Amino acid sequence: MTMRAGLPILFDCSRMVARGLAGRMPTGIDRVCEAYRAHFAARAQTQAVVQVRGRARVLSAAHSARLFDLLAAPGEGFRRRLAALAAQVVASGAGPAPTPGALYLNVSHSDFDRDAHHGWLRAGGVRPVYLLHDLIPIAHPDFTTAHKTARHEGRVRRALEAASGIIANSHATAAAIRAYAHSAGLRLPPLLEAPLGATDLPVPALPPGLPPRATFVCVSTIETRKNHMLLLDVWQRLIAQLGERAPRLELIGRWGLGSEAVRRRYRSDPYLHRFITIRNQCDDDAIARALVGARALLAPSRAEGFGLPVAEALRLGVPVIASDLAAFREIGGAVPTYLDPAACEAWLRMIREFAADGPERQRQLAMLRAWRAPDWRDHFALVEAWLERLLRPVPITLAERAQPAVDWPAPIAPDRAVAGGRR
Repeated sequence: MTMRAGLPILFDCSRMVARGLAGRMPTGIDRVCEAYRAHFAARAQTQAVVQVRGRARVLSAAHSARLFDLLAAPGEGFRRRLAALAAQVVASGAGPAPTPGALYLNVSHSDFDRDAHHGWLRAGGVRPVYLLHDLIPIAHPDFTTAHKTARHEGRVRRALEAASGIIANSHATAAAIRAYAHSAGLRLPPLLEAPLGATDLPVPALPPGLPPRATFVCVSTIETRKNHMLLLDVWQRLIAQLGERAPRLELIGRWGLGSEAVRRRYRSDPYLHRFITIRNQCDDDAIARALVGARALLAPSRAEGFGLPVAEALRLGVPVIASDLAAFREIGGAVPTYLDPAACEAWLRMIREFAADGPERQRQLAMLRAWRAPDWRDHFALVEAWLERLLRPVPITLAERAQPAVDWPAPIAPDRAVAGGRR
């Protein structure tokens, strides 16, 4: 895409910096941030933005290039290297002002509910574009805390009121955004439906044939909406029915909101310990090895905006048993086996069939030969063309001139940092 008049894209790196400092295993949102960094950082006119509680700083071209390189390979020494770069940024003074009319791109849900963020946008004449991953905290407040629901509703409202455009990661998310805008009486900015791509996980070399011990894998943050308690229920019954012949389960993901019940139950049951392994830190190589050695990926979520692990597993040729959700059907089409996320007995029966390499698993393997994975190239082709249209000057109609100015609402949540506030 050729940016009109050389206008830069201001890419928000705040979440990526925070994750690098914490050394956390990436979530789905983190994978999206990395894909966008890799795509846009190669452009000379892309500048990095880092926010602290909504107060943003634009980095120079040279400092942006160094930060993008750091984020590409955070690893060992990241804190030290980032501290050295931060010292140089601070020593350089106030930093460059954003170019009026530049596009600001935030794909991480970072702090755009805050007053300070929108004050910066207005002062710099920046045109914000936000990627909304889901409206789950609003639609399902029982899966999170009241504070996080309020923060996310603040993001969605502010995006609808202020954005030059919004990117939705799936048709399901786009439908939820439209429904929310209608119910809230808010005008809808330009909205792009751009399904995400699947990350290319490394393909490990494994011996031919199925491993002698049937294993299943679940890759997700361990939190309430991901429904890990269903899997513990299923495995408790599998162990009771099959004894030592029961399959193994690997839960790969960091502990998240509402995981205490899963942690307590797992720790208190020695049988679950024997048959279930929980891994809170895994690199892409380890995830790929776990997936290709598994009978299937299990995705029993009760709500999703997209579901990258499903796409990644299918891309590796691994069958999937998933909740019957619109977002999962967008990704997998007719390939996965879809089940009610509350139907423990159905999950038990299907896992036993897959452990025995039964006909449903064979059906998926046959269909996977012709299945086409969602591709980041397709996603960015849509995004590039859409951003180019956003940059074109649009004549203002008389009706639009007559529209009254919109006052910024009071923040829905307190404008302060909250531990664990980012999703």
